[in-house]
Amino acid sequence: MYELLRRHSGPVNGQIEGVPNLTHSETAGDNFDVPRASFQECVNQIFDDFAKAKELLVLDNDDIKDSEIPDNLKAVGVTSSGTYNRVYGEKMRGRLSNRIIEAIEAQVALFAASPVNQGASDKDWAFAADKAATVLDRIGGVAGLDPTGNTWYANADEIQTAVVAGACPKEVIWRGDRSNGIGSSDQLESKNYPPSLFGSGYVNPSQNLVDAFPMKNGCPINEAGSGYNANDPYANRDPRLSLYIVYDGAEFGPTDGATKRKTVIHTAADGDTEDALAKEVKSTKTGYYLRKHMKEGTSLKTGNQTAQFYYQARIRYTEIFLDYAEAANEAWGPTASNGHGYSAYDVVKAIRQRGGIENDEYLESVKSDQSKMRDLIRNERRIELCFENHRFWDLRRWKADLTEPVRGMKITGTGGNKTYEVFEVEKREYKDYMYCCPIPQIEILKWSNLLQNDGWAN
Repeated sequence: MYELLRRHSGPVNGQIEGVPNLTHSETAGDNFDVPRASFQECVNQIFDDFAKAKELLVLDNDDIKDSEIPDNLKAVGVTSSGTYNRVYGEKMRGRLSNRIIEAIEAQVALFAASPVNQGASDKDWAFAADKAATVLDRIGGVAGLDPTGNTWYANADEIQTAVVAGACPKEVIWRGDRSNGIGSSDQLESKNYPPSLFGSGYVNPSQNLVDAFPMKNGCPINEAGSGYNANDPYANRDPRLSLYIVYDGAEFGPTDGATKRKTVIHTAADGDTEDALAKEVKSTKTGYYLRKHMKEGTSLKTGNQTAQFYYQARIRYTEIFLDYAEAANEAWGPTASNGHGYSAYDVVKAIRQRGGIENDEYLESVKSDQSKMRDLIRNERRIELCFENHRFWDLRRWKADLTEPVRGMKITGTGGNKTYEVFEVEKREYKDYMYCCPIPQIEILKWSNLLQNDGWAN
């Protein structure tokens, strides 16, 4: 229901509607031509379903002793740990649990409170902040932020030892299966390594994203006194830039056995390797390659292929921390906690310190300004959750600008004579009604009571 709402809820004659709310199994004799339920009714259904599920689920799937059987399961006849462990034990890790439910509740609450849906339900920013705090309080609030959580995908020892038998590491609430992916068409390195490392260079980060990373002192690059140098644009930047993005001159990939060094990637337009801007079909179109998610010990070289384990993190604690920061700032301002013991400011400070921001004077300068803190929180979300399928949905729920063109970096020259030129890679043309996706037109044609979102019928 949440995924349906994210994709298809929207205004019909100015009133935000949800999707048909079906609560029973349909038969051939049922009437399939049913109208859309209101957004409020759909949100209510989600929380009602979760409340019912919580009655029959447990916080985490783990083996227990007879004396540890929860009261809610005793009430429905579970009397032995053997019975309990077959359904709720450690072999069932990865199945839905109440901890996962609480995290999804926080996601739904934030979506419902966001600008694109404001006024369509009774779920406001305070409700969203409280739901996120429920998840975070279980790990001690800000003190529970994983110090290596921003590199969860590359923590090799952790992936080798902690991400086994369905268990999750400290950063992750819910995850997919672990795989080494070698020889698979889904191998991330095969898809995204630069061509000089035998990859296909699929994902090319944009200059827009690169510009979102502040300086190491925390100042946005366009702020006076930030120290940003357009003629040396990658110097003294937020360390997360080099963690997530391969830029010109970066060392990347598996370590060479002879030199003990990684490959230097040259993306300059006049470079002499396949990695150069628009050099070949697989070459970068923006001047950048993807580093996040990559296991750099992986070799794709024929005859010397190696791979490492990786997994998909479906929900991370960092996401829920940022959910809380956004909602708390909107509900109570940057520094108020409303009894939770940590504020939006506290969360942002902890995340930026973990990322390597030093002497964060910029954060201190905006901590009394709700609007500037909003911009900072949104930017931190852009950085921390980049390439994790959040940005598209965030822009829509914020009703942010969707027409900003994709930009890249064209570098020419060598050594101290390099020139850096930002250029337009691709236009983005969206209309305001596109903040909400359409109902598939084939469904509109089939059912007279199913009404299309405003704008899409024209």
